[in-house]
Amino acid sequence: MSCPDLTDWYLRNRVAVVDVRSSTFQRARSQVMPTGYDANVCLRRLVKAGRIRRIRAGLYVVRDPARETPAIAIASGIFVEAPHYVTTDAALAHHGLIDQPITTITVVLPRIRRSFAIDPTTTLRPVTLDENRVREADAYQTTVDGFGIRVASREQAVVDALAEPKWMVYGDLLPEVLAAFSDDEIKRTATGTLARTTAAAQRLGYLLEEAQRPLPSGLANLRPVRAVRLRPQNRSRGRYSTRWRMYG
Repeated sequence: MSCPDLTDWYLRNRVAVVDVRSSTFQRARSQVMPTGYDANVCLRRLVKAGRIRRIRAGLYVVRDPARETPAIAIASGIFVEAPHYVTTDAALAHHGLIDQPITTITVVLPRIRRSFAIDPTTTLRPVTLDENRVREADAYQTTVDGFGIRVASREQAVVDALAEPKWMVYGDLLPEVLAAFSDDEIKRTATGTLARTTAAAQRLGYLLEEAQRPLPSGLANLRPVRAVRLRPQNRSRGRYSTRWRMYG
């Protein structure tokens, strides 16, 4: 076995990211690289040959000669050995609910990490939640072009966007997303927002009215006492809803 076999091993196992600190890399190294071979030398040669692309120190994307590796697979692959899931814009795009170009991929983690670019047009934005919330989130394992990803359900992605509006770039599309939800999905979304924060539930009620969808009972009974903003990151407060105590 030789150095070039490393990328073949990753592609054969549909692993998108080489992380030299991971147990996956240690397993691949033990199977395909000669004993005593300097891994750093191998990685530099693979970068020069165009077989892998360096993201940052110790992290590389495996280049599939057949097709471009999906950015969502890279983002999830970076954190594959940690509790995590992809949410908001990238998750909703994965579910076919929005079709805008995704330039920021939000990944939920229990630990603080810095944002960084994973390709010239895409930024990976790690955000944090309590580890129990991350593990209990409505997210699941699936594949994109054969690469594994862990992604939020449609409802979880909306709950995250309402509880943490800064996590979503295309928040103005949420009424359209909710208009496409089934009644059961709306009920589950309402349950999720009510369990998260009152502000998230206020935002959901406001948007459901905008989308002309009926309110689930738990949300219909909500009587908020504190005013919040639909998108706190926007400078303009927008019109005020007395029902939801919401600046839209």
